[in-house]
Amino acid sequence: MPAYTFTCEACNIEFERTLKMAEHLSHPCPSCGQDSARDWGSDAMSFGFKGDQTGSTANTGVHDNDYPTADKVVGRDADVRWAMINEREKVKAEARRQGGTHALIRHNSRDYIDYEPMTPGGRTARRNLAKAAIESVRTQRDDGGEHR
Repeated sequence: MPAYTFTCEACNIEFERTLKMAEHLSHPCPSCGQDSARDWGSDAMSFGFKGDQTGSTANTGVHDNDYPTADKVVGRDADVRWAMINEREKVKAEARRQGGTHALIRHNSRDYIDYEPMTPGGRTARRNLAKAAIESVRTQRDDGGEHR
């Protein structure tokens, strides 16, 4: 946001206010409260960047500190998260290679996640469960269609 300079004729002081861009012809004096005219000199308006002498906290979009640190933390957290995912994929690939199957069983522990290849019986049970779920959805869909 721009910083406008005003001069109070009653107090003979000059003060600056950071205000939204608009036609600011006058502003109340911080000392006496009287409307003070805007100074139209060459430096009557400036843009206050965060951390400069104007004390503006406006988000200018040009300063590294303008953006919330949460954005940066999310970025760093995302890098850490992707590194964890890549490591987990390596463990999965090794378990798949050793077991000769794509199907895995996941074991969660407090400190780590481990995978082991699914047995042929487990794969059959999982396949049958998926078929039953699909059949259940089809049945519900078909029953719902008849009552329309």
